[in-house]
Amino acid sequence: MPAPNLTAQHSNTLSAYCRNGGLALITAIAGWASAGSIVAHAEEPPAQTPQFQSAQSIESAIQVYLKQQVAVGIHSQFQVTPLDPRLQLKTCNQPLQVQTNRLSVPQGGRLTVQVACQGDAPWRIFVPVKIMTPVTVLSLARPLAPGAQITAQDLSTQIVNANSQTSAYLTQPADAIGLVVTRPMQAGQILTQQDLNAAQIIKRGDRVTLIAGGDGVSVSAEGIAQGSAGAGQRVMVKNSRSGAQVEGIARDAHTVIIP
Repeated sequence: MPAPNLTAQHSNTLSAYCRNGGLALITAIAGWASAGSIVAHAEEPPAQTPQFQSAQSIESAIQVYLKQQVAVGIHSQFQVTPLDPRLQLKTCNQPLQVQTNRLSVPQGGRLTVQVACQGDAPWRIFVPVKIMTPVTVLSLARPLAPGAQITAQDLSTQIVNANSQTSAYLTQPADAIGLVVTRPMQAGQILTQQDLNAAQIIKRGDRVTLIAGGDGVSVSAEGIAQGSAGAGQRVMVKNSRSGAQVEGIARDAHTVIIP
């Protein structure tokens, strides 16, 4: 009698198992795994509100307020002083309130704004702000000694913050060319009205003609300048005949008009 084929029997049994219950079991396991994945995704915790107010949100509120309320040029920028990183302010559940007592650019371009929270955990801080208004101004391309007359080749330009300038700067070359500097100046130095003076066309001791009169009648006399002056500037002149001193306005290198 031949021995039973155990390998064949085992194979047939496994096939039957797969045809009947095995497939159902695999399907059930797959379904359980899928359901478990859905439950895990649904249980992710919601995002929490930050405990403290961010410095970025405070700066953003300041920028929005200043651009809407403070009268500045279209190219002006607001530089907010960075907040102390150790500052811990409770997150405000209300819109931040920003205000300042100045609605125009102050001297020096600096002001202070108040930022306040009027929510459940109120707080208030004061933040310095610098207003930057760029402007192109005249400066010197080379050093000049006192009395040097400015030419176009002596001039250069640079961009500065207009609000930080305490003296009257110049922006047009025509406002400087032909004038003389009143003090030693270095290359790159910004030109201001205080640094310049009209070129002297009359010097002390020069002989000049004094002219006075009105309504079509004029009187002239010779005199000696008692000081130096540029065109359009006032100068004292001593009448050569009478010795009297009068003040007039220099018209050119030889003539002084008595108004």
